[in-house]
Amino acid sequence: MSIGLNVLNSQNYLPPAITAAVKEYATIELGLGASAQELKHKEVTNIKYKVRGPMEVHLVGNSDLKLDISQSVSYLKEQGYQVEIYRVHQRSTKGIVFAHPKQLEKLENHGWLTLIDSTHKTNRYDWRLFTLEDSDTVAEALKKIRSYCHWTFCYILSDQSSVEFKSVKIVFSGVNTGEQECEVLLCVVHIMRTWMSKIHEKKPRDVMIAAMHKRTKIGCEKLIQEAINNCPVPTIQNYIRRNYMKNTQQWALWAC
Repeated sequence: MSIGLNVLNSQNYLPPAITAAVKEYATIELGLGASAQELKHKEVTNIKYKVRGPMEVHLVGNSDLKLDISQSVSYLKEQGYQVEIYRVHQRSTKGIVFAHPKQLEKLENHGWLTLIDSTHKTNRYDWRLFTLEDSDTVAEALKKIRSYCHWTFCYILSDQSSVEFKSVKIVFSGVNTGEQECEVLLCVVHIMRTWMSKIHEKKPRDVMIAAMHKRTKIGCEKLIQEAINNCPVPTIQNYIRRNYMKNTQQWALWAC
């Protein structure tokens, strides 16, 4: 049990997710269902923060921010990374772009489908990797990466981030600049997680999941309308209509 908790904790899952996973594993694999049911969210939370501290010691750099950044850049260069510090003047923001030649080679060979996402809690400042809070900053970073290699793109898979979506459209502007059109696809897992929090009614949420897996556009749109019609909450109806009715090619599996 302690090993399972530590593994899940290392991935920084939320306590409810850790609790559910441990209970399921203990019940199915170990036959400890009765004991596992005694595990509470609060206990997992306490364990999580006790373990998390020692695990993140290696993320604590120099206490001086400028020196910390300088040392990080030097380390990356020593490891063979291409590193560049840049500034976005209209936003008064700065960024650091780094990529290893082997990664750039993969981008050249397989970049027609590229996944973009941010990773949380990577350093003592609680910055993200990437820490790109606006589309201009993200776009500038993507431009830098494009300048490092011949990036042949077609699809970019992202979560439901308007920042990421806008930045992709800025950098990969498509036929307007004589380039191939770049389609942004939304991650199915992120969408379903969003529905769990936004579409509270189970029946319309189940219908939307069925719509996601429909193999035809017409069938998908029919199920979306069914979900709207059978939802008793007007705000949820409007949410589904506004966010998922006219962009099924980005999230529904019929488009694949």
